[in-house]
Amino acid sequence: MTSSPPRDHPFIQEFREIWANPTLDDLMAPLREDVTLIQPLSKPLQGKQAARKAFRKILTRFPGLQGDVHGGLGNDDLVFIDWTMVVPIGRGEQRLPVIDKVTLIDGRVKERIAYFDPSPLFGPIARSPRTLARHALSALR
Repeated sequence: MTSSPPRDHPFIQEFREIWANPTLDDLMAPLREDVTLIQPLSKPLQGKQAARKAFRKILTRFPGLQGDVHGGLGNDDLVFIDWTMVVPIGRGEQRLPVIDKVTLIDGRVKERIAYFDPSPLFGPIARSPRTLARHALSALR
């Protein structure tokens, strides 16, 4: 069995464009119906409908959320993306380094595993009444 060496992958540019100013539709576009999304402090999400609900909550909790993609490598159907999640909280922002492992089928996301530490968000969320209120309200939806 032969495999090609890792290289800059076309999906990395698509991911960069989506996360520059993400909308719900943009975040959903590259996902397969049978997608699985895995990230810290969340149970795995199975299927596009569950992903849509989760992304809607995230965008409601953190309006202005963006990603700064630094690069990545991939070959065929496996891509690793190095990026920073920029999370607006109160009058500031928190920057979380993230590595995503993305498995593609026919160019669409079958599985994404996000590796990051969300704990730097906890204190700023607790100290921002507006963000805390959005967080609580979106949990009820």
